[in-house]
Amino acid sequence: MFRIRRFNKLRYKYYNDHTIDPDTNQEKVVARPKIEVAFRKSSARKDLETNPEIRVYGLMDSGADITFIPRQIAEILKIDLDEKTKRSSKSASESFVTYRANPYLEIIYEGTRIPIGEIETAIPEKYAPDKDIEKMILLGRNSIFTKYVVTFNEQARAMEFRLIQEKQNFKGLKK
Repeated sequence: MFRIRRFNKLRYKYYNDHTIDPDTNQEKVVARPKIEVAFRKSSARKDLETNPEIRVYGLMDSGADITFIPRQIAEILKIDLDEKTKRSSKSASESFVTYRANPYLEIIYEGTRIPIGEIETAIPEKYAPDKDIEKMILLGRNSIFTKYVVTFNEQARAMEFRLIQEKQNFKGLKK
């Protein structure tokens, strides 16, 4: 029971991304709302042969309908890409073809894994440029946002996650 209470409210500081400014060609640091997560092919125990895992930082994206991972990560996880799941997807800049799969997701908080579950994920048909793989992981509204109320605080460069409590029926109240 203590474990549930401990993870009712989480606070993450923004992740410092190191990037090159295209105008000045100088390195700069940009604070982004990223958190550490672990993906596996399924909820089964981690196994390098049948259920590998990858730990990465993903961008919390309240504008994305579903979670997105690059094809290279899907291959590391040994996710089978089924032609029947192909769909057209849109980004802010273009339309492209993706497969759909349901990998298992955990968020990492202070070294502890918090299960989110299997989530629908878009995986592009084309490979991402190798240097941009981790920058392309988007954690959409169908993932963490279904378990937690997420508040972005730009001034503090932090996010707060509050566990969504199940609705309770109170005696005498109409449904």
